[in-house]
Amino acid sequence: MKASILSAIPQAKQVEALSYLVFQGDKLPHNPSAELLNRSEFEGKESQMLVVDNLDGYQHIAFVGLGKQKDGTNLKIQSAVATILRAATTKNISSVCVVVPKHMEMQNVGTSCMVGAELGAYQFLKYKTDEKTKKQKKVEQISFVVSKGASEFKKGIDLGTVLAQGVALARDLVNDPASHTNTQTLVDVAQSIAKSSSDISVTVLDEAQCKKLGMGSYLSVARGSVVPPKFIVLHYKPKAVQKAKKIALVGKSIMFDSGGLSLKPSGSMEDMKIDMSGGATVLGVFSILAKVDASSEVYGILPACENMPSGHATRPGDIVTAMNGKTIEVLNTDAEGRLTLADAMVYAEKHCKADVIIDLATLTGACVVALGGDLAGLFSNDDKLSNSFEEAAKQTGDEVWKMPLHMSYLKKMKSDIADLKNVGGGRDGGAITAAVFLSEFVDKAKWIHIDIAGPAYRTDEPKGALGKGATGWGVLSLVAWLQQV
Repeated sequence: MKASILSAIPQAKQVEALSYLVFQGDKLPHNPSAELLNRSEFEGKESQMLVVDNLDGYQHIAFVGLGKQKDGTNLKIQSAVATILRAATTKNISSVCVVVPKHMEMQNVGTSCMVGAELGAYQFLKYKTDEKTKKQKKVEQISFVVSKGASEFKKGIDLGTVLAQGVALARDLVNDPASHTNTQTLVDVAQSIAKSSSDISVTVLDEAQCKKLGMGSYLSVARGSVVPPKFIVLHYKPKAVQKAKKIALVGKSIMFDSGGLSLKPSGSMEDMKIDMSGGATVLGVFSILAKVDASSEVYGILPACENMPSGHATRPGDIVTAMNGKTIEVLNTDAEGRLTLADAMVYAEKHCKADVIIDLATLTGACVVALGGDLAGLFSNDDKLSNSFEEAAKQTGDEVWKMPLHMSYLKKMKSDIADLKNVGGGRDGGAITAAVFLSEFVDKAKWIHIDIAGPAYRTDEPKGALGKGATGWGVLSLVAWLQQV
């Protein structure tokens, strides 16, 4: 999508759709008739939208409400622009002009506008064959009318484009089915990212190398599939950084989760291509880091594999040994994500020497039950670390809620014949018991576990910059956080 900045509203023949972002209580420009306003009840409230056709020579004029002007305005702008672009895409409109509100910090507004535009226009049509769909117009040109600060706004647009591309990469990977995306796909994407920057390198460990390192927990999940496991390690180290804290981002990367021999019901299996959303987020972040000159040294770890049933699959009751030597009784092969993350987190601390570990995982249905589909659950062993991430997430719109790392629940994870078992017995507190299980694989590092089972994939109506399907949750907040540490 091409973006341009204008100093004045274009003439009607120069644009298909003209859009205004309106704060609650402001007078509407291009004021439609009082009769229409009364009928629409448009007041500029947040998420309200009024579209008027054939007004003052313009084919379409849209008014989108921002609500009252106060904190969080940039996110409201992002959401409003996304709404405009989604509507334009539906109506086969190829050019849109957005009139930007005055008296704001223009660089941040520019970023919000462009992120909203790109994500609002996002579609996953890779496998559509219908001629009408293939010929559907895309928004090819977006212009922004800015009364001042055009150079700062342009910087914001450039940053917003880069950020949105990282989110779109994560979305594409999650939306693609396991029939077309596998562990080698993630390797290819990681290597492509590394080729784009001399600051990024990639190491890929195969099954034999993982076995030599003692990753019995991770490999136990991969055993049932014909798809070879790939343990992918990205490393971002800008040349300017000599000594800095080492940060590891660990993304759950189950390419498809059938549940293994503890087979899921068919209805629960339909969307299980999304079980690599954490890994997709990590790749999305790494596609951005070098372009925004992030100053931290960062590792990205993706323990990629499939969880499938077969004669080779791990059986309920089997005991496996993790990389730190702890033994695990696998009572439910559908609680597999924590088994792959366990070895990945040990690797992050032992081999990458990570001071900080953040893992992202579509880990438990229990977290969705507790928080619904919009919120990710955050668990941490360090309040200062978790508070800093929460603040970054608040700035970017990735909604997160801090959950208790209630260590007394660890007793539920103790096994009679091994050190641990991978389920706690019953559904109660399932998100917490999963988190305390993972805590057993962190030694001295500060750590955050984020359960993204709810917000990683949407099946309901679009919300702001989030359409149906994969959301790319965490890409924006992680980049924002990494720029601040």
